[in-house]
Amino acid sequence: MKRTFAGIFLLSACFAGLAAVGWYYVQPAVQMKPEYQITAENVTVPPPPDGVPETFVKEVLESAGLHQPGILLDKTLAKKLADAFAAYPWVETVEQVDLRYPSGAVIKLSYRKPAAFVAAANQGRYPVDRNGILLPSDYFANIAPEKQMLFVTITGIKTAPLGTAGTPWGDPLVQSAAQLADVLGEDAAKLKLTYITPFAEETPAGIRIACKLTTQGKTEIIWGQFAAGDPKNEAKKKRLWELAEQYRSLDNVPVKFQPVNLSVDK
Repeated sequence: MKRTFAGIFLLSACFAGLAAVGWYYVQPAVQMKPEYQITAENVTVPPPPDGVPETFVKEVLESAGLHQPGILLDKTLAKKLADAFAAYPWVETVEQVDLRYPSGAVIKLSYRKPAAFVAAANQGRYPVDRNGILLPSDYFANIAPEKQMLFVTITGIKTAPLGTAGTPWGDPLVQSAAQLADVLGEDAAKLKLTYITPFAEETPAGIRIACKLTTQGKTEIIWGQFAAGDPKNEAKKKRLWELAEQYRSLDNVPVKFQPVNLSVDK
């Protein structure tokens, strides 16, 4: 009986060895087959928003070295794809990666979207998302001029970005103003709000960040302290629309009533 088991073991070992040797010789040919390679054409992602280069999938694959022949044989490919796309400045989160055979991948992800432009002192304008994450500076070149007018500009910023695109600006003033721009959303353009100027002010409770809005016609509006998720935000937006209806535009608010003070916590 022992000899039988030993024979079976040796026979299995021989088959395994032959298989390994066989794979050694056929592996190069297998790797070169199209069904074992990831390309931009067989990677499916959600439609990117305006400003994201149409070639971004190709850029991600090439920068991470994931366009090589035989890559689908890599057992860690799903994680490598997730990490590669997560590192791309326009991608906010990667939720799921599904590998498909023959070759291909379906990637579920969400994109960052510009919330505002930051006018940094003597350094031009930079797009940032709702969290104050710096976006690629070539965004201007990739969207129509009329679409640029849909975004407010954050002014009064004396800092420069701490890192490259895809990283936080690194200034709490930028972060608060970007979050306010996101709260205002499409209402900012409809109300002709052109600028958000964040500033730090001292209160009995300590330093806090407040914001001032300026319309296209130079009407100044004190928003006051801003905090994401504050229920007062919606009340303040409602008040802006009431004023716009009362004077037919925020640009028409009489000078004697300016700056309009929306701060209800003073």
